[in-house]
Amino acid sequence: MTSWAAWVALALALGALAYSWKLGQELATARRRLDRYNRALFQANDEIANLRENMAQEMAELRVAAIKAQGAPAFSAQMTVREASLLHAQTEEVLAAFHLGGCSHCAVEPDETLVQACARNGIAADALVGALNQLLAEPSGPNGGRPVKLPNVQLEL
Repeated sequence: MTSWAAWVALALALGALAYSWKLGQELATARRRLDRYNRALFQANDEIANLRENMAQEMAELRVAAIKAQGAPAFSAQMTVREASLLHAQTEEVLAAFHLGGCSHCAVEPDETLVQACARNGIAADALVGALNQLLAEPSGPNGGRPVKLPNVQLEL
């Protein structure tokens, strides 16, 4: 009788081993599917982020075109950093002179308004907007062939 019980135990053990192997295969299949779905999700998130960035850029370009179409363009405190950069090519230099953008500790988000960037960095928004509007007041082109204000940075070679 012990021989018969040993055979039954062996059969049950082999059945359990086969069942665990089958579960392992199903788990591996599920992991592959999950990896594929995760990759698709990350790609979709990247695509959404790219679409949002493109939409923000196009909206800013349209707003700047509308500002220019109204006549004499002017910077305003409610304008975003992106819009200000599109309105005049030398905007980044003026922002850098006020320590807005250009380095990691004074970085600005392109879609925050000038007044938000100024408030976060303790800068008078009126002074920044005034300096930016000087860019547009220069005769003969964007800045008369000379820089209006350069960043307060000196490089040592």
